[in-house]
Amino acid sequence: MQFALVFNSVLSAKYRSSRSVRAMVCAVFCAMSAIEAANAGPSLNLEQLIGIGLNENAYILASRDQVAAAKGDATIARAYPNPDVGGQLGRSKERNTLTPLSGQVYNITMAQSIEIPMVRSARIDAADEIVKATDANRQSFEDDSVARIKLAYYELLRRDAEALATTEDLTLTQQIRDRVALRHKVGESPKFDLIRADTEMLNARKNMDAAKLRVEQAKANLRLAVGHPLPEGWVVQGSLPKSVKLPPKETLKAELLSRNPTLMKTEAEQRAAEHRLSMEKSLRLPKIALIAEREVDPTQQYSRGGLVMTIPLWDLRSGQISKAKAELSSTKHQLNAQRLSFSESLDATYQLYQIASNQVRVLETELLSQAAAAQRIAESAYRYGERGILEWLDAQRTYRAARNELIAARFDLATVSVEIDRLRSISHQAANPAGASTAQGSSQLPDF
Repeated sequence: MQFALVFNSVLSAKYRSSRSVRAMVCAVFCAMSAIEAANAGPSLNLEQLIGIGLNENAYILASRDQVAAAKGDATIARAYPNPDVGGQLGRSKERNTLTPLSGQVYNITMAQSIEIPMVRSARIDAADEIVKATDANRQSFEDDSVARIKLAYYELLRRDAEALATTEDLTLTQQIRDRVALRHKVGESPKFDLIRADTEMLNARKNMDAAKLRVEQAKANLRLAVGHPLPEGWVVQGSLPKSVKLPPKETLKAELLSRNPTLMKTEAEQRAAEHRLSMEKSLRLPKIALIAEREVDPTQQYSRGGLVMTIPLWDLRSGQISKAKAELSSTKHQLNAQRLSFSESLDATYQLYQIASNQVRVLETELLSQAAAAQRIAESAYRYGERGILEWLDAQRTYRAARNELIAARFDLATVSVEIDRLRSISHQAANPAGASTAQGSSQLPDF
């Protein structure tokens, strides 16, 4: 960039035409961009950044481990109870006999508890629903992580576009300053015009320095969102979207209610609470355990069989049943609240999408072109002495404001699209899937 600024002094010759100046500026920027691209690190697009985040982010890997742990709990729920085996060994000796018999005695006892079928099936079903809830929680966390990566990516694209725009502003402002300085030197322009041009150039340089710092900050935010170190000297590849096409709002709402992982998690927790309530009610039934015993002494041996029944006489599990009912009611209310909240959030986000789309369309087709035309007219009028430098600088500031508003509007459109994709749980799908929002963009602003 410094080479381009130094080269501008050559471009400020009095007899150069405006078209030739712009052509040479574009050539210099293209050459500098090629040199920077040759020296820069790898270029990462959005899909590559998402892939790194999904495969390397420690928090995402931890959420997947939680799903594996829940599957282990489901395996535990399917296990049968182990039998209890015990034994005793000793010696015996008869008493009150003339020829007492003595010898070893032992007994072996085995007990096997029998599960109530309704309790077992309810426990297994509850564990399976917990697995679904944990997996839905993992999906929700991944969607949030991908949304954060997308937002940080679009933020970096916005800051890059703003930095490029401020660099172009500085180049143009320095050209204006050099032209005013030349006219002042030959006595065609007052000192006030030169002072005003110097002030505008300093302001443009300040804006460029601030834009570069915001680019570095956006890079740091993107690295934080990815959650894994990126290659040295990396740069992003892509552009802010010009337009985003979404299905009708009713279709989006139907997809949200059927695919949102947060709703799926709460629905699974509700079903798990229903199974736990059924299990607590079934646990009031008597528990049965089969017993087998064998005993041997020096004179006799015995084989016995029987059962042990636990009768729910004092503890009818009223507390456990009340707790399970309360948990079930809580999950139902939470599910209803989430459905209402997500529906209202989708309505508000869809309105923001319409506003952002309209702003981008108006700025691209009307405001920016009119501001560019006004800037060209003011430049020509100043060149022929019909207007002063103030009118030219005002027209240039108007164009800058319209251009910056277009960059901000495209960024707003991208963020709204990311939020809607997150609600629909399609954030980490491939670019432009069937039925998903499609975004079109360009790395440069419209050339008017």
